[in-house]
Amino acid sequence: MKDFILNKYNTLKYLFGALLLCFFLLVFRIKTTHDFFGLFLVWNLFLAFVPLGVAWYVQHRNTHLNSISKFALLVLWLLFLPNAPYVITDVIHLSYSPSNWFIYDGITIGVFALLSLYFGFQSLIEVRKLFKNEIAETWLNALTVGVLILCGFGIYLGRVVRFNSWDLITNPLDLFSTIGLYLINPIEHKSVWIFTLGSGIFLNLSFFLFRTWKHRLLTKSYTF
Repeated sequence: MKDFILNKYNTLKYLFGALLLCFFLLVFRIKTTHDFFGLFLVWNLFLAFVPLGVAWYVQHRNTHLNSISKFALLVLWLLFLPNAPYVITDVIHLSYSPSNWFIYDGITIGVFALLSLYFGFQSLIEVRKLFKNEIAETWLNALTVGVLILCGFGIYLGRVVRFNSWDLITNPLDLFSTIGLYLINPIEHKSVWIFTLGSGIFLNLSFFLFRTWKHRLLTKSYTF
């Protein structure tokens, strides 16, 4: 664990700074207005971190995990992954923001959303590393595209239909019957697939831009 923390030291340092900024923005808002608007962002940020936490755990314990345990953890990772980009949709809560705090609340939600998106994208990079020696780059990219489109579908289920990740365990009948209904009648529920595809395209463009940016950043740091 010590070696893992040292290896991730720079990442953890910057993440801690980003977390401090998030909580400063939120605490300042609550302290000044005595209004708990935005407190939901803390829970959503935690859920967004889960896939990164799982990916780091699998990466750290990879040689000690059997195939079943590794598969179960990756399923858990995939199940929680949509929670990361989901935070972007929290902008709908700005409709409850008073006019004099509207811009501030928008910035706060934006900062939380960007950090959550980072959690999700970084977790995807970590999972890709696990398979880089087993799966060709072309297939990894294709799987990544598919996973991010699934995330778009997950966001729809969470934001519009109001399912949660744990409904797979606590409410599987309603969850699967709803998904089955969308699959059986795709034309009737075309708005679901338009949302899913639109979100998936946005997430794919964002992820591959993020991956390119990070690769260039690492290349420059090694150059110096």
